[in-house]
Amino acid sequence: MEFALLAILALVIVASIVVSKYTDAGGNPYPFNRKDSVFTTVEASFLQLLERAVGDKFKIVSRVKLIDVLECKPGISNKAKRAALTKAKNKQLDFVLVDKETLNVVAAVDLVNNSNKNGHKAQKDWFVSGALESAKIPHIRMKVKTGYQSSEVRAAILFKLGKQPDVPKKTRNRTFKPAVLSPSQAKAQSTQLAEI
Repeated sequence: MEFALLAILALVIVASIVVSKYTDAGGNPYPFNRKDSVFTTVEASFLQLLERAVGDKFKIVSRVKLIDVLECKPGISNKAKRAALTKAKNKQLDFVLVDKETLNVVAAVDLVNNSNKNGHKAQKDWFVSGALESAKIPHIRMKVKTGYQSSEVRAAILFKLGKQPDVPKKTRNRTFKPAVLSPSQAKAQSTQLAEI
């Protein structure tokens, strides 16, 4: 009987030690709370703007790992492949535009904050740009600023994709007339919005 009581006591002591390791005293393996939002304020605003601008043409996927849209070319050495995948593994794209029907990647869109040099992707990531260019995926870098109109964003994205912006049709009995711009003016306006 004493042996059974000692065994139960030992079991209780071992269980309490194990439980204490997984409490909030620093050993909890799940020390998480839910965030209020998946997106920062800037990302949420820009996502809504993107949806208004090109949501009719493309699906918009956010926070995509670079490695999810790229693969190594065949014929490279294992060492070169490992090095490239290691560099790409921790890179992330803010938004990816995907064809609605085929679900093929059309373009990558990153937000750029030039207001301070430590801001969100303030410095151009040459590895990301080079990798996307090598894979023939347009990389659109949009400057963070207030006052964007969805039509401006749409025109800039379509210009970068080599497509002509749509001419708006009659809306609520009003006819919109697009401003007549020379090709050089249109290019200058579009490249102000979307860095190349």
